[in-house]
Amino acid sequence: MARKPKLKMPDRILANKSGLDGEALRQHLNKIALEGGNSQRARVLEILRQTLNTGMAQTEELFSKGRLGGLETAARIAAIHDTVITALFDYTTSHEIKDKDLTPSDRFALCGVGGYGRAEMAPQSDVDLLFLVADKKGSSYTEKVTEFMLYMLWDLGLKVGHSTRTIEQCLALSKEDQTILTALLDLRFLRGDRELADTLYSRFRKDVTKGKGRKYIAMKLEERDNRHTREGNSRYVIEPNVKEGKGGLRDLHVLYWIARFLDSENKITDPHLTDSYVEMELFDEQAATRFKHAADFLWRARIWLHFIAGRPTETLSFDQQTVLARKMGYASGPVEVAVEKFMREYFTNAKEVGALTRIACAKLEAQKAIRLPAGLEALMPRSRRDIKNKALVMDHGRLNFSDPMQIRHDPTIIMQLFESAGRRNVDIHPDAFSAINFRRNIIDTDFRRDPKNSTLFQKTLLGAKAPAATLKAMNEAGVLGRYLLEFGGIVARTQFNMHHAYTVDEHTLRLVGNFNDLENGRLEDENPIITELAKTFTQEQRLIIYLACLLHDTGKGHGDQCIEGAQLGRRACRRLGVSQSVTDTVAWLIRRHLDMSETAQRRDISDPDTIAEFGKLVGSLERLNLLFALTVVDIRSVGPGIWNDWKGVLLRNLYKSTARYLDGKEDLAPAAKAAAAMEQLKEKLPAEMAVRVNPLLEEMSQNYWSNFDMADLIRHARFFDMVIQDGVETAVQTRLTRKRDITELWVLTHDRTGLFADLTKAISSSGATITGARLHTSEEKRVMNVFYLQNSEGLAFGRQSSHALEVLRKRAQAAADGVQNNVTIPKPIASKRAGAIPIKPRIRFLQNKLGGATILEIEGRDRPGLLHDIASILRDCDVEILSAHIEVVGAKAIDSFYLCRPGFLPNDEGYALSKSMKKIIRQNLSELLSPQNVQAA
Repeated sequence: MARKPKLKMPDRILANKSGLDGEALRQHLNKIALEGGNSQRARVLEILRQTLNTGMAQTEELFSKGRLGGLETAARIAAIHDTVITALFDYTTSHEIKDKDLTPSDRFALCGVGGYGRAEMAPQSDVDLLFLVADKKGSSYTEKVTEFMLYMLWDLGLKVGHSTRTIEQCLALSKEDQTILTALLDLRFLRGDRELADTLYSRFRKDVTKGKGRKYIAMKLEERDNRHTREGNSRYVIEPNVKEGKGGLRDLHVLYWIARFLDSENKITDPHLTDSYVEMELFDEQAATRFKHAADFLWRARIWLHFIAGRPTETLSFDQQTVLARKMGYASGPVEVAVEKFMREYFTNAKEVGALTRIACAKLEAQKAIRLPAGLEALMPRSRRDIKNKALVMDHGRLNFSDPMQIRHDPTIIMQLFESAGRRNVDIHPDAFSAINFRRNIIDTDFRRDPKNSTLFQKTLLGAKAPAATLKAMNEAGVLGRYLLEFGGIVARTQFNMHHAYTVDEHTLRLVGNFNDLENGRLEDENPIITELAKTFTQEQRLIIYLACLLHDTGKGHGDQCIEGAQLGRRACRRLGVSQSVTDTVAWLIRRHLDMSETAQRRDISDPDTIAEFGKLVGSLERLNLLFALTVVDIRSVGPGIWNDWKGVLLRNLYKSTARYLDGKEDLAPAAKAAAAMEQLKEKLPAEMAVRVNPLLEEMSQNYWSNFDMADLIRHARFFDMVIQDGVETAVQTRLTRKRDITELWVLTHDRTGLFADLTKAISSSGATITGARLHTSEEKRVMNVFYLQNSEGLAFGRQSSHALEVLRKRAQAAADGVQNNVTIPKPIASKRAGAIPIKPRIRFLQNKLGGATILEIEGRDRPGLLHDIASILRDCDVEILSAHIEVVGAKAIDSFYLCRPGFLPNDEGYALSKSMKKIIRQNLSELLSPQNVQAA
């Protein structure tokens, strides 16, 4: 019987694809060696450097002109390194480390591994080398060759990852270490003893990979899932990692490694030879073409990142996006429009990678190469496995079409698939995705207007166990955006700001998930009021919320997003055939979905006029409840760290006050309310303390008593008592609340010109960020200011440093006393990411009806000390600040101030700011924020 030949690794020396003359390089090096001299090494190094630089410069030029694609460029860069490294090896073994009497222990082979082994390299990629030796004890010959080559490569400026191992060591380590095992899958012979390298490859295939496919694939998919978790577990983060992120190049590599592991006949010699995947039945021809297209796009983006940065960077940060958008072909229009178009293409390709992964896994499962969660089916009750709908079938725990051809004759089966999957809380089989994709044009106007499909869609929203997951599957399948055209307009749409962490469609689906969590009590600890309200919502109200969640941001990119979104929402509701009342309420919620958060964070919600105005806007308790729920889930869905209990407190206080107003219970005059709160406080204090603090309490202004709840008032009274007993006129105190992630700074003193500006400077110089301020000045000029502070990470300032709080107190005390001690505000750290976001300054004045105070609202680029600079301008304009409300949205600061003229009482004719004062303030602020493009309101 003939002996089966030993399996050899594919022969892939790519130097001839480098655009360089490798033979001429070798002759040049040989000539230098023959000439000899003390400068021989330096001359060789210089020739190699020139060759490498020439090759890379030529490649960059061809790439930048569009004459090379992403995949071609990655292979060419690897080929350039092949040319240099193989020439260096030949020179080293022929001229530097010569030994005429080589023994078997001197045998060794130079191989590429990792990305270099796959022949895929970005401009700043590492060069991963394996020096494969015959003898584990080593030999002086192999050690000298290795040492000389490594020093030369390092001197060339290359980042070299290297190892020196025997065949046995490689095999043993590959059985223990997943990374080494995968590296050997990428093994590529470069120079030296070819037979030694082939022996390693043959034994690796026989001893390590044979019969281990299922285990390896399971480990690789688990590794992928862990990597996704580290990167945010979404392919729609707005600053994605091109290499490691979900939907990035590494996900394509996983598919290649899996295929390569199972490829016992060496069909796959190149990660992107798509015919090989078709031959292995991993993909059909259409999917293989999609694989190559997605890989080429991602490689183009990654290569541009490396060329632009001049270093190995993989993250598409905002500043890189502005440059790449132009480089990737979006050369016209404003930069934010170009970025949006480029990133939309990026996310479309990332979505494609996810679809390809599902297709490949389904094929592997059918071939019994892997076992995906088939165990789920066995764990299901019989009723969940039995599908009454004959058009659907359970396939390894996932729902599938029993006959994909049926959807051509009855497209409604598509909606039945998702409704059934959502109700049963099961995944959908990748073959079903493929079947839908093949016939996606069937989702047309007739499909959208079919009442049966509308009924199924509404049942999906209201009956799915995990509606966000079901809708995400619909989105991944391309169904949601084609059925709900308004949603289709935001699919893969990026948000070019530092506030939102996800694309618009991903953000939207997270709203759905958060509302489902809310109504099922999973957010009760953080949102007790709205959780209880959500439990009382009728089916119609639930439908309203879910539709508002889905459609609330559809107006983005179309002028005023709230107005445009309301119109689109109304159109969508009409097509769905819901009632007029549902349509009107959904449209109203979309139109007003920002109002509650803006009112809570930018207005004085202790002001009865604010509550009255907001109450009239809302109109009814039902709409208030719905808007409250939508607002909470919207903020929670923006990104990690955006929601905190401080925002929750503001929203709850606004909700409770507005609910009382709408219920007609807000009947006490401000003076009566203040007197009632003061009496209640005195009753709760020890008698002696109440007597001591009474004169100070009598001085507090009316709005002080409505700004704080009783627990806060009691804490303040204890602070007042301490100040009185200490016999001081000025005092400061801090209170850190971990649950709310807010640090309060209390300042009790007498008013003077510039006090607020001095305090903000002291706070900023301490490194704290002011997120809100409540300023209270009595007729006797007694001041009780409360500042709400956080650090740059959105956590309570001083949370991890008591020293920082001590510094803050000392500086605030000095500022209150009028002594600044030459404190300086830290200079803003230049951020290319933040600088890439265009921010148009905006200044507008509003007139507060009750009491006549003037509201000033300012938008501009955030930086340390901005609030101090604004306060200084207001001080110089002789304006008194009644309260300040600070909001930071990504790189943008939105500051609101309630202002009046000093020396006047509320309702006095001169209390509000005059036109001339507004004009001066606007001019000064315009110069502060930006000399140009200030939008006057």
